Amino acid sequence: MYKILVPVDFSNTSKNALKYATSLFRGIELEITILHIYGAQSTALMMKSIDSILIKEAENQMSALVKEMEAEAPSVSFKTKLAKNYAISTISELGNSGIYDFIVMGTKGVSGLKEVFMGSVAGGVVSKTSAPVIVVPLDYNFKDLKQVVFAVGDNALSETSTLPLRKVLTLHKSQLEVLHISENSSPDFEVILSPIKDLNPKLTHKDGNGDLNQQLNVHVQNQDTDLLCLVRTKKDFFDRLFSGSVTLKQTFNSPIPILITHD
Repeated sequence: MYKILVPVDFSNTSKNALKYATSLFRGIELEITILHIYGAQSTALMMKSIDSILIKEAENQMSALVKEMEAEAPSVSFKTKLAKNYAISTISELGNSGIYDFIVMGTKGVSGLKEVFMGSVAGGVVSKTSAPVIVVPLDYNFKDLKQVVFAVGDNALSETSTLPLRKVLTLHKSQLEVLHISENSSPDFEVILSPIKDLNPKLTHKDGNGDLNQQLNVHVQNQDTDLLCLVRTKKDFFDRLFSGSVTLKQTFNSPIPILITHD
């Protein structure tokens, strides 16, 4: 059984991410925990009466959402969790618990009391959790994963960082393209690709001079890619972007879903 954590703020974007999760893992035994964080920890300005209103509203919306999802995906086991805390720390800690195989998140949400939940939070979660995170862009509709692109640099990949990708590829029987972006035109691909050589990936090299985000976006669109995979690491070419992490920047710019694993 795969266990998936999907944070929601009840916006269309977060609901879409939930539906994406049910479609992505269709055909296997699946348990999805729907998490809603209804507010930061109480301060002197947040009275208990306001808390009770927020809880009641969240319970009603969660009940309606579960009912809708059970009708759409009757084979999926849905669990719910309400938490009163800070979003990034709560989601990250649950991801670090080892309970969940993946976290699936949308990229934008609503504002007000519920805050801009699924935009700023997604990047924070990616940087703080050890769980694989799948980030689903606004209004992206699920498509069969025929083509998956795995962007890598010069560092050797590990079994741990490639296992989530392997799970998805095996489930969908996807074609894998390894996109190597580097200033080094002749790296040791035998070493770099060792953990996934049995997947028979197609290998494409692009020069690493220039805007890597633009290169990634152009490439995945030109190749009709259905999923982009990145490894978050402190040692690779991703350090050059977005305060040292292309994964955080790509979270908000990619036209397709991204699977972010951790080295």
